[in-house]
Amino acid sequence: MAVLCQTLMRIVEELAPVRLAEQWDNVGLLVGDPQERVNGVIVALDFNHEVLEEALEKGADFIVVHHPPIFHPLKRLTAGGPEGKLLLQAIRQGVHVYAAHTNLDKVTGGVSDQLAEVLGLTAVEPLSSTVREPHYKLVVFVPETHEYQVRKAIGDAGAGFIGNYSHCTFRAPGTGTFLPQSGANPFLGQVGEMEEAAEFRLETIVPKRLLSAVIDAMLKAHPYEEVAYDVYP
Repeated sequence: MAVLCQTLMRIVEELAPVRLAEQWDNVGLLVGDPQERVNGVIVALDFNHEVLEEALEKGADFIVVHHPPIFHPLKRLTAGGPEGKLLLQAIRQGVHVYAAHTNLDKVTGGVSDQLAEVLGLTAVEPLSSTVREPHYKLVVFVPETHEYQVRKAIGDAGAGFIGNYSHCTFRAPGTGTFLPQSGANPFLGQVGEMEEAAEFRLETIVPKRLLSAVIDAMLKAHPYEEVAYDVYP
């Protein structure tokens, strides 16, 4: 049964929360679309041609790897080198690649704990504490008729996670006012006429790594052609 890529991401992140990753690390979904459906999962240490071929043979289009195949910032993505060729092949085949690296190393019961158990170590304790993943506050103004649609879209994209709760938001009613100018295509009102609309101020928290995806989902779900929203650190 096919499931959303976003659903699998949440399952992996429940096991190895992204907030545990080192600041220099590059974890999470590295290739793919969180809103696409996937049919199978394969797990590997590294992402290489052999792993991709095995995934394609088995009909798996979501690969969880330990070592991130994209680590340093990419300046270009071409088939001129082995890394680019592999990533382009994954994209063409619709294969998603997700990395769980230092977060999987550090989580309780993760790689480090497993190694300690194999080595017979006792009195094991962390070398250092982990800084919480940076978050932003997202505020958007949406007409009452589309509040649920927008709220669900941003929650499905990963906004509003607090502990074991998802889709956490706050809303407050208000009145939006605007005057559509020539060339506008307003969802409400007429060009050249002042309009008042019953709206909600909808706010939530968003992890830094998901901010772009959440904003994209919000804009797609919002009925206005010009969306009023704010992002606060």
